[in-house]
Amino acid sequence: MTSRPILPRIAAATLGLAGLVLTAGGAAAQNTNCIDTLAAMPGASRFVDVAVRTHVAQDLREVGPFTIFVPTDDAVAKVAPGLANVVFPGQTSGERTADPVVGPAVINAHILPGRYTSSSLRPGESVTMRTRAGTQLTIANEGGAYVLTAPNGQRAVVTLGDRLCSNGVVHVIDTALVR
Repeated sequence: MTSRPILPRIAAATLGLAGLVLTAGGAAAQNTNCIDTLAAMPGASRFVDVAVRTHVAQDLREVGPFTIFVPTDDAVAKVAPGLANVVFPGQTSGERTADPVVGPAVINAHILPGRYTSSSLRPGESVTMRTRAGTQLTIANEGGAYVLTAPNGQRAVVTLGDRLCSNGVVHVIDTALVR
């Protein structure tokens, strides 16, 4: 199965075109959609829980393609407690449901339309793309490390990339893109 590079060349991004790249290990993952792939990943339960509770998960099961930057549960734990309880309610927060406006907005701020793997962004290159939430997200290859920067300056590093799904690709990040 082929996939588009995570950060297509600027001309390709402008035109919406990209070269095709085969990513190792993708064939087996291609049978599972993005939300089910996330649900099977250790340490992604709070992101998945909010996606399910806010009904974003249904989109991630059916349509696509998507590129999802999922913060680990440890990354979510670093979010300020007041905001975390609104966006990522846990078992101990007393809240059982994410805020119906903020929750989906935060989840969608971690999702790009299209399937982008990490294979073509050279060190020193960067691209800015629009998320499903409508915010800009800059992705840069800083010496081999893929760094995401949200409009508010929040930065996250991809710690595990290119988990292919039947309708997209998942990259694990070390920081939730909220303040």
